Amino acid sequence: MFENIFEILLGIVGLSLVVFIHEGGHYLAARIRSIRVEILSIGFGRRLFGFKKGDTDYRVSMIPIGGYCRFYGEKSFRKALDEKLEQIPRAKGEFYSSSALSRILVSISGPLANYVFAILIFTTIAWIGYNEKYVEPRIILLSEWSDDGSTWPADHSGLQSGDLIVSVDQKYVKAFSELRPLIAFKPNEQVELIVNRRGQSIPIEIVPRLNEETGFAMIGVLAWIDPVIASANNESTGLRSGDIIISANDIEIPHSVAFYNVLEDIDSGPVYLTIIREGREILLNSPSAEELGAELAFQFSSSRSEPLNIFQAVVKGTEEAFIRLNSTLRGIRMLFLGTKPQNVVSGPIRLISDTGAIVAEGFRGGFGAGMLWTFELLAIISISLAFLNLLPIPVLDGGQIVLFTFELLLHKPISPKTIYRYQFIGTIIVILIVMAAIISDIIQLSGR
Repeated sequence: MFENIFEILLGIVGLSLVVFIHEGGHYLAARIRSIRVEILSIGFGRRLFGFKKGDTDYRVSMIPIGGYCRFYGEKSFRKALDEKLEQIPRAKGEFYSSSALSRILVSISGPLANYVFAILIFTTIAWIGYNEKYVEPRIILLSEWSDDGSTWPADHSGLQSGDLIVSVDQKYVKAFSELRPLIAFKPNEQVELIVNRRGQSIPIEIVPRLNEETGFAMIGVLAWIDPVIASANNESTGLRSGDIIISANDIEIPHSVAFYNVLEDIDSGPVYLTIIREGREILLNSPSAEELGAELAFQFSSSRSEPLNIFQAVVKGTEEAFIRLNSTLRGIRMLFLGTKPQNVVSGPIRLISDTGAIVAEGFRGGFGAGMLWTFELLAIISISLAFLNLLPIPVLDGGQIVLFTFELLLHKPISPKTIYRYQFIGTIIVILIVMAAIISDIIQLSGR
């Protein structure tokens, strides 16, 4: 229970930081364009605490999801509506008194701040370097360890369990985690793999298949992790770091998937292990299968990235941010290829929960790994927030940009009534989207 609360708090803090960057972009652009800011808030609803400096009330509000930057001019807008004026009364420093170009710049500055924030994160990571734990891209055919009898593209392509994937479409692959982004957005497209099989280099062509549950294209492979113990959290297991499991209840264990498959079949009761420790074969009588599975962690490979100079790091950071933005765009495309939206689109509840869980999981690997996971995740969320806010939906930044661009082209102010109707429609659209996302979150979380 305490762990879940802690994860939720981590999620709220992380998302609040991303929102603060976004609203800070609007705020700075407004100040540069001499537009007065009435409120800069993290969260919505009732004011919890904050301070006022100059014209602006800086606050933290009760509902810790999102935030807003309110400019002076709301009263003038309301007056124009009430008195059915053709134009909004102009007053120095008010939002609608500024030029259409200024309002466009203010609207685009929030998403731009999020994107620049992501570039800074990726640049910093590349500049200082980082320790990386990974699993080499050696594969296991999913169909060999699945009970549902389903087949996957890997089964028809010529891939075999134990193959080491060297490249995907001529892109070198170092870790198993690198396979997903290279395959996930290519449903029904031919992909060329180069695999190493017992020292031989073999080209294989494969066509990934869209998985409606995950929303990504898959080929049907799992990571081959050697059954070498990294840590055992309970001494009662009898296992130590560096032990190699070679059999469980007289069943050969070539990799971690085989090990967990045996534990699942046993379900309860003792597990008889044969291990190699310091070159000697040892027999162990471990506790129940359930306890043993919960207490073990297998070894991953580890390496330290080479720190780049600041110029190289900026280039690397910019490239990484663009790759993530491209992945976001391609992910949206997947929604139109038969994916179930509720499985791949997170609402505020699941976003906070998942963010906190991922951050907490990162810190379990140490402070350095936790910070790396945290800031990489914040960068990805920041890019997604930038993209979503640029969608041409009224009340979102993209919708505002469309409205003010239209005004710029007309060379005259848009009537208050038109602005009101435009924003009203946008508010209804956003409310419906948020309600649908929350319902989807509740359904998904209740099914876990």
